[in-house]
Amino acid sequence: MLRRLVVSLLLVVAHRQIGAQTGLAPEGALDFLLPTGARALGMGQAVVAAGAGSDVMGWNPALISRGPREVALNVTQTFATQGGGSDAAGAIVFAARDVGAFGLTFRYVNTGQQDASPGDDGSLPTGTFMQTSMIFGATFAAPFGNHFSVGFTGKVLRIAFPCTGTCNTTTERPQTGALDLGVHYTFNKDSVFTAGAVVRNVGPKLQIQDAPQADALPGRFEFGVATMPRFKDLSPDVRLRAALDVVARLSDNQDLGYRLGGEVSYQNRYQARAGYVMNGPTGSGFSFGAGIATGRLQIDLARFLSESVAPGVAPPTFLTLRYLF
Repeated sequence: MLRRLVVSLLLVVAHRQIGAQTGLAPEGALDFLLPTGARALGMGQAVVAAGAGSDVMGWNPALISRGPREVALNVTQTFATQGGGSDAAGAIVFAARDVGAFGLTFRYVNTGQQDASPGDDGSLPTGTFMQTSMIFGATFAAPFGNHFSVGFTGKVLRIAFPCTGTCNTTTERPQTGALDLGVHYTFNKDSVFTAGAVVRNVGPKLQIQDAPQADALPGRFEFGVATMPRFKDLSPDVRLRAALDVVARLSDNQDLGYRLGGEVSYQNRYQARAGYVMNGPTGSGFSFGAGIATGRLQIDLARFLSESVAPGVAPPTFLTLRYLF
């Protein structure tokens, strides 16, 4: 299985290098690439093979097949929302033994109010507008035997530009759909080594104005490996995890993206995380995070120190509340 996953990655990379057009292909529906989940962000987004919980539905849907039942709330403060906007997501996962797991997600992003363009005579703005987006997703994942899992997610993105006054924005509400398909393989029953792969955001182009100006979705192929090494001198209360992901664009031959992360946990109650992202959709940079479990409640917090942050702007912050039932 590992050999097949590696071969798949190599085939995709070769196709990009040989058959894709030179240059950066335009992409639409970039909301599909917005990262979610404080645990994932704290580990440098390297969760294709190492994720857990409802937030992994946006990274590799196969990972929920053996996970717990839970509800979750994700609140994010990013570049797009620091001007008075908001970014919040909710999720629920219901696992059925020997069958698999079902999940539903919803995300709402509001970039905050902006002034409409003034007239040619330099007059004051004629109104204010904002851009909002809503993403609905449904996931199903099933285990096959004790080691292999498959999952897929269907999702819909709807964009709107509400206006107060007179604006030059479109009155349409463009929308599109996409599919994610992921696989996951565990090489040991105690999850010493795992591998995963996922194809994300495959679907029709997003049309804002007219068909000739429609942009392809931000398709990605991602491959990841993770390990939980065991050391004889290490206390059994301490668990280590390390993960590495490689990300390839499906539309052109741009540079690969890389995600590296690690986690240290104590008694499955306290967690500390750190990671690094290279060529990510929101830039490159380090991330760090922490988590605490209090009974059925899990609280995670993370920050992403992206190199794309402008001077004086706070780094993106992610908060996740998960409740197991």
